[in-house]
Amino acid sequence: MDAILLKDSLHTNDVKDLILKGVKDMDINQDKRDEIEQEANQLSDAFVESITYHTQHGKENDSSYAFQIAVKFNHFTEEFRKVFLKNYKQDVLVGFGISAIWMGILNGLDAESGIMPNHPFKREIANCLVAIAEILDESKQ
Repeated sequence: MDAILLKDSLHTNDVKDLILKGVKDMDINQDKRDEIEQEANQLSDAFVESITYHTQHGKENDSSYAFQIAVKFNHFTEEFRKVFLKNYKQDVLVGFGISAIWMGILNGLDAESGIMPNHPFKREIANCLVAIAEILDESKQ
């Protein structure tokens, strides 16, 4: 699969393919894999919206871009929180499976971006990863 940022355009199905690939690597029952895939897919639209905004406006790197990319990733993080908490309460394995998939995608995106650490896009990926880690920590309490 091509790197996300090297694609001419990113579609929800591209992200769903990444999720499916990640789920197939999990050594768990098929019914749990299916459930993780279905729940993780709910976040694809918010993620694609963030990436699309970056690919269309990332070269501008002004205060408007920084604000909008932060808004887009905050929306993704809040959607993650909703999906994770709902599933974590029902089944811890599914909750952590969702987080593993999305942390893997975000870490891969961070590694492939090749942009300076002070760029707003890079900062928002890092903020998103920190927020997910905090959500996971909060769920243990």
